[in-house]
Amino acid sequence: MSRRAMLASLGMAGAALATGGIMGANAGSVNESVYGAGTAYIDIEDYGAVPGGVTDCSAAIQSAINAVQGGLSGTVRIPKGKWKAKNLVVENCTIAFDDGAVLVLELGANDNGMLLRSNTQLLNATFEVTNSASPPDGNFGNVFRLGNYEAVPGEVHSGIRVHGAKLYCHNTVRKSQAVEILGQVSDFVLDDIALYGPFDAGIIIHWGGDVGSSNAHNKEVTYSYHPHDGVLRNIRFFPYNGTAGNFGIILSAVYDITVENVVFDGWIRPLWILPGDVYAQVATDAEKTKVQTGIVIRDLAIWDPPARVSNKGAAPIFIQGASATVRTPLGPTYTLDSISSVHVSGVTYALSPGKTYSGSPLLLVYYSSGVTVERVTASGFENVAEYLALVEYSNDCRISYAGATGAGSRLYGCINCAVDARTTGTTSTQTGGKSGLTAAGTMLNATLTAPLAIGAATVSLSAVSTTLTVPKGHRIWLTGDKSVMIAKTIQLSATAPNTVQIEPAQVSESSGAAAVVKVVCSGITLTGSYSKWEQGIMLSDVNGARVEAQFLLNGKYDVILSGSRADNIRIDKSSFVSGGQKNNGTLLANVHLGTTGDRISVTSCGFEPQGSPLVNRHIVGSAELSNVSISDNDFGGSTLEPIAVGPQSAAASQRGKVSIYGNTCKIGAAPVAAGTIQGRYVGGSFHGIASAAPTTGSWRTGDLLVNEAPAVGSPKGWRCTATGTPGTWVSEGNL
Repeated sequence: MSRRAMLASLGMAGAALATGGIMGANAGSVNESVYGAGTAYIDIEDYGAVPGGVTDCSAAIQSAINAVQGGLSGTVRIPKGKWKAKNLVVENCTIAFDDGAVLVLELGANDNGMLLRSNTQLLNATFEVTNSASPPDGNFGNVFRLGNYEAVPGEVHSGIRVHGAKLYCHNTVRKSQAVEILGQVSDFVLDDIALYGPFDAGIIIHWGGDVGSSNAHNKEVTYSYHPHDGVLRNIRFFPYNGTAGNFGIILSAVYDITVENVVFDGWIRPLWILPGDVYAQVATDAEKTKVQTGIVIRDLAIWDPPARVSNKGAAPIFIQGASATVRTPLGPTYTLDSISSVHVSGVTYALSPGKTYSGSPLLLVYYSSGVTVERVTASGFENVAEYLALVEYSNDCRISYAGATGAGSRLYGCINCAVDARTTGTTSTQTGGKSGLTAAGTMLNATLTAPLAIGAATVSLSAVSTTLTVPKGHRIWLTGDKSVMIAKTIQLSATAPNTVQIEPAQVSESSGAAAVVKVVCSGITLTGSYSKWEQGIMLSDVNGARVEAQFLLNGKYDVILSGSRADNIRIDKSSFVSGGQKNNGTLLANVHLGTTGDRISVTSCGFEPQGSPLVNRHIVGSAELSNVSISDNDFGGSTLEPIAVGPQSAAASQRGKVSIYGNTCKIGAAPVAAGTIQGRYVGGSFHGIASAAPTTGSWRTGDLLVNEAPAVGSPKGWRCTATGTPGTWVSEGNL
């Protein structure tokens, strides 16, 4: 899609940009186009302002503003021409710019262009800004600012409207921000705003508190206020003189904010959402449960994001649930442990021919909860060696997208997350070892340093093998199958002992016992379509996943379970078409169930090789799998022996058999490979078919195998009369 077509798709505001800019050149003067004829104004020239952009008109313009506030009129008029000013304070006032009127801002380290306070309108404004020095903090260096970083109790700002503004940055390096909305600000709308050039940040909406007048970024705070009930609409971020800005929009510890219909052209970090330095630790009681909730982002276009220094945190869209730094005595906090609600929808990433991108995923969701990102499309990134979506250490998130990068996407250490992807790779990804989607995690080894009693609310661990912040909901596994669940997100130390808050323990364990903290994906749902990857979906060390998807033309495996083990996996109602495109003589299968795992099912799936099959098997698995169910699948016209799982080891078969039943295949084709037994549990016994009584595996009294090749004079079948390995088997007599 061309940029003009994309703008047109964004509606009237986009069309206006494509044909002449916000409030374009054909609009009438402000007093006619906005208010109509006869509206009364106070003209800044009547108070001594001098056009030309050289003479400092700050005092004259402020006098006009003060006159409006004194009741002489309702609007200050900025006539056509350039007017130099700064540090204007606007309250209970409308400022309207004629077409062609420009406010020239030459800002020092402690200056702002305008401070917009309650009941203020800024209409059709154009600013040209140059910063002679970098500001010390967000209170300064702004084209205009709402609220205050040093937020004083009782100083509330609301009812602020900015419509139709253009902000041009003339700096040669990125050193300042365009707009800051800070602290106790609510009921504000910024609509039809265009930002041009190398701003270090475009629009920042940020908490405020007792940060002090100096060292504001580092001072410990005892209270905080959080902007809310605000709207950013029809915002455009463009380069100027060949240079684009850094951060586009930053939302830091805010709530009930809507951002919609935004274009970022070449900006480095378009959207950053985070709980700030304090999250809600010292928020007022009224706001404590609201921070990082009610955030709604709709219809973003991200064009040609540039390559950046390798850093996943530099992603074009970065949603973080961890405090950036710690500014209170309470220590770090996480949205994982509280309430969070962030909804992003309708994101278009576009990389033009000849442009390159590298350095970070396109989307990063990090230590977050309650995040939904949907209707994402990416085009032009197929050969980019970065993840499209990377979701790490997050809970209860939903991601959906269409498109591909050369690295696919990844979930890591996530709980109760869902991904719906429509992703097609290339001939390179089809044979180059890449997966359309990978779900994985890690494990930390430790030792109990104190006994664990039933009902305990903490567990004492030694230093772990690797320092890592572990989200709530993950488990610490003890000896046997015993485990406890982490109740609060914690940074585990690799150099010091750890005390971990847990849900009340249901098990006990002695001091000195080995412990493994498993930070793996669990409770995940993966849907969509995956085509032209070497592996469509890879599940590595996953405990709890459901796959319901379509797979087409993948190279080696459509779904593979890998890592040390995969448990509680359900592959359901999926279709597998023309797999094995790598066709290099190695094992090629639609579904590889891995080497070790428990409670795995493949049910109600369709397998269609479409012509001569390139896969060697449709479903394969190794000897240490247990409690596997392969049922009600349709192998269509396949000529393969579709299922080859096992034979199970004695230990695996003792945990639970592989149940294979209810599958359909081509007449004359063997349903399973040699050595694989078909059957299922009936009551507490396993009933199946085989060619002979078993000589391996663990079997129980009452298990029954029917002869799969009945003939006169041959056994009808065999029944286990004594539990063992392989147990005692007795023929049920000959036919």
